[in-house]
Amino acid sequence: MSDSKNTLLTPGQKKPQKMTYSTNKEVDQVFVSEMIRRAKPLIEEDRHQEAEMFLRQALERMPDNKECQSYIAVCLAGKRKFVSAEKLAKNVIRNNPFDAIAYYALGRVNLLGSRRGSAFHNLAKARHLASGDNDLEHEVERLDPRRKPVIGFLSRNHFLNRMLGRLRANVSPDNTD
Repeated sequence: MSDSKNTLLTPGQKKPQKMTYSTNKEVDQVFVSEMIRRAKPLIEEDRHQEAEMFLRQALERMPDNKECQSYIAVCLAGKRKFVSAEKLAKNVIRNNPFDAIAYYALGRVNLLGSRRGSAFHNLAKARHLASGDNDLEHEVERLDPRRKPVIGFLSRNHFLNRMLGRLRANVSPDNTD
């Protein structure tokens, strides 16, 4: 007649504690952060399929994670699914217009889709919003589609830099310095 629900605890024995939702949420957040950490270098190495696998695992735990969604947009663009990638990145931006990672992702999507003007605009917005996040600032700076000014001590918009820059663009077909 002993019911397991009504068993008495012996002196000194503690009642077993149940796992609370906040603890599960914390565990999920750690897992998601780890999956994102693993996916980032894969994205940089253009191994989008593998990166997407890690990010999808993270989204199974936290479906509303905007950082995962942003990086998945980059993975989709890497697999040449530009329309889906752009929709996903813009959806993240619509839900949180001050998300630097979302603008970074949209800029990457635009770069992969050969839309340099839009890419520059979104990467510049990401740089502005990411003040203080050194990793993101470095990535945005690395992907900046603009070349360095021809005359470094003059502003980028100075007449001489604009004219010499146009001349350089016409003379040298590559886009690297």
